[in-house]
Amino acid sequence: PTPRLLTLSLAGALGSCAPAPPAAWMDAEVPEPTVFAPGVVSTGLRESGISFSPDGREAYFTRRARRGAALIFVSRYGESGWEEAELAPFAEEGDEAPFVTADGDALYFSSRRPIPGYWDRSENIWVVRRAGDGWAEPEPLSGTVNQPRNELEEFATGTELGAHLLPSGELMYWTRVSPDWGSDIYIADPDAEGGFVDARPLRINSVGDESYAALSPDGRFLVFQGYRSADGFGGDDLYVSERTDFGWGQPRLLPEPINSSGYDGHPSFSPNGRLFFFASDRTDRFRDIYYVDVGALGI
Repeated sequence: PTPRLLTLSLAGALGSCAPAPPAAWMDAEVPEPTVFAPGVVSTGLRESGISFSPDGREAYFTRRARRGAALIFVSRYGESGWEEAELAPFAEEGDEAPFVTADGDALYFSSRRPIPGYWDRSENIWVVRRAGDGWAEPEPLSGTVNQPRNELEEFATGTELGAHLLPSGELMYWTRVSPDWGSDIYIADPDAEGGFVDARPLRINSVGDESYAALSPDGRFLVFQGYRSADGFGGDDLYVSERTDFGWGQPRLLPEPINSSGYDGHPSFSPNGRLFFFASDRTDRFRDIYYVDVGALGI
């Protein structure tokens, strides 16, 4: 072929390898909390903790049967919308709370699977990384974040859940370290080996429970699940804290109809920051994943 035809052929080949555009669902208008992907993602079992690939074409979430263990499922977005969810290729019983990093190259999750070298019955944080078109073998998080279970009379420590990697490279998660403080949100620094160390609690913690924190993609707002004050709407509620020049501001309850008289938790955001996701059992369904415009949060 002539040089011009070679150029056109190369351009065509490059065009065919271009990444797919962001999924159209991320630009939807959702003024009221709405069940997300009913019958596919939200099925009347117990679904929670959804996280998306950067282009919005893969959704990873926790599904738990009424009497079964937690498992991580994945649904893919195709020409006809969300496709039937299937077990994530790396998933085992007891895996939950997936979080896909902003670059899509890694997924953090919590698991009860035993860490090589010692037996531990508590949840620990694991990471699985992209390998070609799939995922490599999961590995336990290195560093000092994962702690073995420790019994303190009727209270147990050593639970690490809800990992969320911040743009600064720090890891946010929640754990229990004291019966006097309940569960709290912690943050840990990255080390040179790819692990995380020097964990410390956030100042927004109270004597109640704080868990499952999610940072908005613009970095301005931290939304978390809490059971911490008498003015709550029901069981666990959703709170928001705004970043200030001095750290995170005083948390406040998100308004109705985001919060309800039932359980409301496991917050997350769409990759473009326009939609907010959470889990709730506000209806006669068991527990579903809901979504709504971020503007409905009043932030």
